[in-house]
Amino acid sequence: MTLAIGCVVAGGMLVLSGNARAAEWMFSPYIGLSETFTDNAFGTSSDRKDDFITNLSTGFTIEGVGRRLQLTAAYDLGYDMYARYSELNGFTHNLLGSANTELLAEHLFLDTEIAITEERFSSDGDTAFSDRTTSGDSTRVINGRVSPYYQHDFGGYATGIARYTYSIVDFTDTNSEIASSEPSDTQTHRVDLSLLSGREFARTKWAAEAFALDNQVNDGDDLKRATFKGSGQMPINRYVALLASAGWDEFDGENINNDKISGAFYSGGVRLTPGPRTDLSVQVGHRFGGGVVDADLTYRISSEASLVGGYHVDVAGSGDSFANARVLDTNGQLVNPNYFPGGYTDAITKSKTASLGLTGEKGRNTYTVATSYIVREFLDDGTDEEVVSFDGRYARQLSRRLEWSLLGGYSEILDSQVTGGKETAYYGQTGINYQFTASLVGELSYGYYNRDSDTDGNDLRENTVSISVRKEF
Repeated sequence: MTLAIGCVVAGGMLVLSGNARAAEWMFSPYIGLSETFTDNAFGTSSDRKDDFITNLSTGFTIEGVGRRLQLTAAYDLGYDMYARYSELNGFTHNLLGSANTELLAEHLFLDTEIAITEERFSSDGDTAFSDRTTSGDSTRVINGRVSPYYQHDFGGYATGIARYTYSIVDFTDTNSEIASSEPSDTQTHRVDLSLLSGREFARTKWAAEAFALDNQVNDGDDLKRATFKGSGQMPINRYVALLASAGWDEFDGENINNDKISGAFYSGGVRLTPGPRTDLSVQVGHRFGGGVVDADLTYRISSEASLVGGYHVDVAGSGDSFANARVLDTNGQLVNPNYFPGGYTDAITKSKTASLGLTGEKGRNTYTVATSYIVREFLDDGTDEEVVSFDGRYARQLSRRLEWSLLGGYSEILDSQVTGGKETAYYGQTGINYQFTASLVGELSYGYYNRDSDTDGNDLRENTVSISVRKEF
């Protein structure tokens, strides 16, 4: 793990060196103090103990924007002090960072991302609203990625991209009372090569893509994969275009039937753009040993709201859900990538994922809603698992200084891989924050978390009330 983290840090150092002077920097340190009451300090299914928790925190946010550099990062260091149960005292670390730098003008670039977060680790993948030290179902996730890539424009007819990616997902200080085994650390080497149609192809689009990866898992099943894919899009008119793709998959995974999912694949379909707001594509074909459907939907409800959905089938190894998640969202904001509604698994799986998300802003109101339905086939033993989840967030600016927020979520394992593994979890939180000055913010919130499990001892309920202040400098 030390070597892996060193590679990530070295990548970040390379991002900053040579380009830092040309960038504009915004550095905002802060300190914070909070007091939280919980009715389940130990996070237990029975015999719950209440306590007051004092948290001292400090950290910073930093942004660097230049002609060749874009960097954004946030770090928070906290220490929890329990009034009654001092054995639960401890530090929490949360770091999110993303950087892109242009090393050679218009050709050579480097992406670097890292996320270190404290998570509630559960078989359904949920993260509780309370990030604090606890004695059960907790882990620190270290997720890092270094990815240099080279691109070249072939006279407007094609664009070539060659990319290498090294990623890690490590789990430390794990304290799990779940029946399944603790999560395994992973590292992945991946090479991507692509040749994409250039600007001279105004209507017809095409692509030739290939990648190879080596997913190495501690105490788990390793997976090697190589894929080549050719695809094209031919417009019929302004509203309709035909889609087609074909290629070859080659898998070499431990403890699975590689021949069943390897081989040639193909698909065909249509892309519909009936208006400037709607973009829908659907393809049907054969891949991974069976029929597949691939679909994407984007609908701009208005200039302030959009709906995005999709349905995809893929084969992935351990840690793939975390390693492929990005630290920046589509709006360039830092987000926690170490949360996946389908849960975390150490096995090689074939997953069918349907997702739908709504984001919007109107006047004083902002909102996001996301839902997903995932069916996973565990390729080592042929068992299945179904997981459904829903998350939503709403905020309203009540006045120039006062904001009210409401968030909630729900997830359920409808069909578990193991007997007694079905779970239902939901959470909710509401609160207000008040801007005393430009650099001083106060917040009052209430939260509730509930997990019901078929397995004895995995149930969890918790109520929290928290008040906090934060001072920026």
